[in-house]
Amino acid sequence: MRVAVLAEQLRQKVPGGIGTYVRGLLQGLAELGEAGPEVEVLASRGPTPDPLEGLGGTLQTTRLSHRAQMFAWDRGLGRLEGSADVLHRSGLAGPASSLTPSTVMIHDLAWRAAPELTTRRGRRWHEAALRRTLKSSAHLLTPSNAVAEQLIAEGITSSRLSVLPEGADHLPTADHIAAQAALVNAGVSGPFLLSVSTLEPRKNLAGLIEAHRRSGLDLPLVVVGPAGWGEGLVTTQAVILLGAQPSAVLAALYERCEVFCYVPHLEGFGLPPLEAAYLGAPVVVSSTVPSMEALEGNWRVDPHDLEGIADALKRAVEDTAARSSAKERARAFADSHRWVDVARAHVVVWESLQ
Repeated sequence: MRVAVLAEQLRQKVPGGIGTYVRGLLQGLAELGEAGPEVEVLASRGPTPDPLEGLGGTLQTTRLSHRAQMFAWDRGLGRLEGSADVLHRSGLAGPASSLTPSTVMIHDLAWRAAPELTTRRGRRWHEAALRRTLKSSAHLLTPSNAVAEQLIAEGITSSRLSVLPEGADHLPTADHIAAQAALVNAGVSGPFLLSVSTLEPRKNLAGLIEAHRRSGLDLPLVVVGPAGWGEGLVTTQAVILLGAQPSAVLAALYERCEVFCYVPHLEGFGLPPLEAAYLGAPVVVSSTVPSMEALEGNWRVDPHDLEGIADALKRAVEDTAARSSAKERARAFADSHRWVDVARAHVVVWESLQ
């Protein structure tokens, strides 16, 4: 079987969680080796040399630039057929129809649940792209039961849906030297709390910063992630915005932090806390994060309860025994989330469409 994986998200300036999913899936497919399908990586025309070379499989590009290709797809123009037996769209971006069997990963419907946490332009684009996808013949994939239930409420039958959680073993070996340099340059010289996300309202970073203040902890809160949209965060000397960091530096920060904190208002799956857990960080996470639903022995919080978040942060830092136990449970939990298994589950779905 030959599968074409649409990797257009990796042409975005900020690929985000969908970009991580694309890279993780391609990693898992490569690990399957001969037991897996032949893979084509599809995307719009890129620069030379193309950064998408070497992701796994063969790279096939369209004649259009990213912006022009997205413009065409948004108007229902253009197909991606190639020689593949199955076309897999890694997100809502892509052609409206396909002559070959296709699958589409729908990561979340957050723009509907909380429209105020998404830009007006973003809401319009996602709604139109979702409508095109639902009208197509594509088999739909989701990373969580929560998203699947929302799609079923839209009238999608369960036979057209598959829930495929994501993996955690995609980060490279930690670069502790570069991480230490980044922390020192930012004025962090000792233990710290860590959060990772794009800076946007849905991630509730303002709430986390306020909860950190209320906790009274003297450990700084380090926030890693690119700028998104919305009002700027009000920070103090106790809150360090480290910006986007290379993957190896991020891995080191996960390994070094005292506690990882992630309290978004809404989440389709939630890769950052799973990454942190995989690298042994104890986790304070909001109850809205599907990836952490089965994790025990850590701290789950209501994202709207700032006092509750503050109390969880304080207990996670000050209760050494509980933190040590949480680290062990987190690592054991995340260790079962491997991209090769995620890829294998995708292949089962693709084979069923033949």
